[in-house]
Amino acid sequence: MSATFDRTWIWHPAFSENQPGTAGLFVHFRRLFTLEKEPPTTLKIHISADTKYKLYVNQHLVSFGPVKGDQNLWFYDEVDIGPFLRKGENHVAVHVLRLFYATQFAPSFPRLASGGLRITVPEDEEEYSEHLHSSTQWESAIDPFASLRVDEPEDVFLHTYEAHRRQHGDVPLEWKAAKVLELKNSTGNTPPWNLSPRLIPPHQVRKACFAEIHNLQSDVPLETWRNALLAGQSKGSRPEVCLAPGSRHQFQLEVTAHTTAFLRIRFLRPSYSGSSIRLSYAESYEDEPDLYEGVRRKAHRRDMTKQLLGPHDFYQLQGRTNFPGPRYFENEELQEIFAPFHYRTFRFIKVDISVEGAGLVFQGIDIDSVHYPLDVQANITSGSQESIVQPLWTTSLRTLVNCMHDCYEDCPFYEQLQYAMDTRSSALFTYCVSGDDRLARQAIIQLYNSFQPRLGLTASRAPSHRQQFIPHFSLYWICLLGDHLEYFDDKIFLTKFIAVVDAILTTFASLIDPQLGLVKWEIRTGIWNYVDWTKEWKPYGCPLVCERTGFSTFTNEIYAYTLQTAAKIATAVKRTAVADEYRQRAEKVAAAVREHCFDGEFFTDSLVSAQADDTLVPYSQHSQVWAVLSGIVQGPGAQELLRKSIRQTNEKKFVQESLAMSFYTLRALSMAGGTVYEDHFHAFWEPWRYQLAMGVTTWIEDSISQRSDCHAWGSAPLYEFVAEVAGVRPAAPGWKAIQVRPRLKLYPELDARVPLRMVNGKTSGIVHVSWAQGTATTDVWVRIKVDMKGAQPVPVHISLPGLEMTLDSDSNSEFLVHRPSQSLPVLTFTRLTSRKCLENNNS
Repeated sequence: MSATFDRTWIWHPAFSENQPGTAGLFVHFRRLFTLEKEPPTTLKIHISADTKYKLYVNQHLVSFGPVKGDQNLWFYDEVDIGPFLRKGENHVAVHVLRLFYATQFAPSFPRLASGGLRITVPEDEEEYSEHLHSSTQWESAIDPFASLRVDEPEDVFLHTYEAHRRQHGDVPLEWKAAKVLELKNSTGNTPPWNLSPRLIPPHQVRKACFAEIHNLQSDVPLETWRNALLAGQSKGSRPEVCLAPGSRHQFQLEVTAHTTAFLRIRFLRPSYSGSSIRLSYAESYEDEPDLYEGVRRKAHRRDMTKQLLGPHDFYQLQGRTNFPGPRYFENEELQEIFAPFHYRTFRFIKVDISVEGAGLVFQGIDIDSVHYPLDVQANITSGSQESIVQPLWTTSLRTLVNCMHDCYEDCPFYEQLQYAMDTRSSALFTYCVSGDDRLARQAIIQLYNSFQPRLGLTASRAPSHRQQFIPHFSLYWICLLGDHLEYFDDKIFLTKFIAVVDAILTTFASLIDPQLGLVKWEIRTGIWNYVDWTKEWKPYGCPLVCERTGFSTFTNEIYAYTLQTAAKIATAVKRTAVADEYRQRAEKVAAAVREHCFDGEFFTDSLVSAQADDTLVPYSQHSQVWAVLSGIVQGPGAQELLRKSIRQTNEKKFVQESLAMSFYTLRALSMAGGTVYEDHFHAFWEPWRYQLAMGVTTWIEDSISQRSDCHAWGSAPLYEFVAEVAGVRPAAPGWKAIQVRPRLKLYPELDARVPLRMVNGKTSGIVHVSWAQGTATTDVWVRIKVDMKGAQPVPVHISLPGLEMTLDSDSNSEFLVHRPSQSLPVLTFTRLTSRKCLENNNS
């Protein structure tokens, strides 16, 4: 059998990754060809690159990508370039960012051992293949001026900030015929990139603008800068700003809210090179951080008396040249544009312009916000409480969206990595506001692909160029599967992950101590037993007592909790014997926790026997919350435990959970039953209200280090208002039945719109729940309506105080709730309208 080869990838023939002082390089590709006839209105190509690309057709940015992948799954895009082609000469260009493989730089961006660009044309468009298909007809050139900075103190994840320096004067790009990579694809061999079509929709790109300019240092009047830079300051096209030779200019720009965006900085092309611009990106005004303690010193985010601290891009203008550039933009001979390749995250930008030689004409900065196209279908309004509820809701939405790009991200300013714990929360929030699971499905697959048999764990984050393992995060991944089962019931999708679920749970089972029946911590190189970011557990988020004893109450509680979740998954895919085994294992672990980690009043963070030796705080809110979530304590006992532990936490006697872990405190309050959720609900949001008072527009990562000002695990209000306050959630997997259990005591009036799951990119239904005070001050009107968008009706289980009923989803119901007193004794109802009542024992 003769060998066969894949020849669909091309690369620069002389590219070398042995370049110090940079995380990678930019490579330009171009293809010039002439069409003798009008091009088709639609012409789709497939394109991918390692590491990232931007595709330009006749000076129009058509596409950028690919979605971050790794050696297990590398994505390509299908792009329609037909609308951008024309009869006559055509110029197709690809700007490729290649991050070096054999370095630890830029762990946020996986890449394989060779750079590459792949462009193919489907067989039914073969006449265009000779013009576009990867071949030696493409020319390539390495950018000699640009580097990816590795000297930014706080940038240890991205390394996509750029420095462009014109050290060699008027030097042309050195174009060379691209090299076709021959990659053996026979006798069990494959190319290094395991290609897959894109799994998520293209990003949403929208025009944005600056809102204000601060702290100007310039001989040009403030009003001139405002007219050139701010929205609504000038009619028609914005005026240019003429900058004198030898002048220096500094100003700080603010957008209305935290943003992720592409930037284009435009100048009239100067006569000479040498002038420069530096853009520094920040989320907040702040004082110098305490690097020893690892904390930022932030107060009100708009306190302009403080500094803007953050990474920067540097661009030295090329000026007029005898040699054409890559021709990405229109009018390049007249205009010089700096467009940082990767999107930038900011709320504020500090701009420094240095004019050398001849004068410089500044033409403006364009902003295009970019993120996952989240179609928000949910909405909450609350009448007289709107000023309290809406900031929580809108800030949560903005935070979630800013943390959704190629994947769910922990924070867009720093890591841009998809961690399992963070993703579990973000995916749930996404289901609640849009019913969209496309990014979540991709996350599930990518984390699954990170599984390492030698450890029996999935990586804590994926995809990533540098794997990391946090055992608890493998359990959060299993919980992510359980949530997907609840909201989408896609058993075929989930079945493929069952073997890895079992492997992870077996890894934890192998660590059970035979005498105590508790899972031991594995303390060794390559494993990080992170629990939560708290002041007492700095610097690594681990209780010190657990490191000393080798046992963690939290570990055993979340293991028992996950076993129960895995049992539901196993039952759904008809592995009933496995499900029974998981439940039995959960019960044994729960019994061991009760015996060895409960002192009769509270759960200690480790063994009760170690408590007397512990000079630090022996209790945390975490151990109490997860005791409830895992079912170790239930009913009135759970309610009393949470009431007491919250009181102890508020008095600073217990380790307090972070914003991230607060979501699980809320889940425990809900699970405990009684009135404990309602009793703590309004006070619970005080840390969020404090953030708003400090001028944030997205939720912070944590209140201890105050590092990032945008982290989606703080967007818990999205879930709470939808699933708890409005009370809408699946009553059966995949919304085959709907539960409506509104918490009427929390707000005097509320109007909620809640989407069901998305099918083929469209919402399958909307549930409307509202209530308002009746004519009598003790009465409440409750309205429930389900719009199935053409789908088959499903049962709707309605639960109100003193009333349980089941209706078809094509029924509209309206109730008058008679509330005799504010103490909520047994209520009576008048059902005003309905159709197709299936069951109503109280009507």
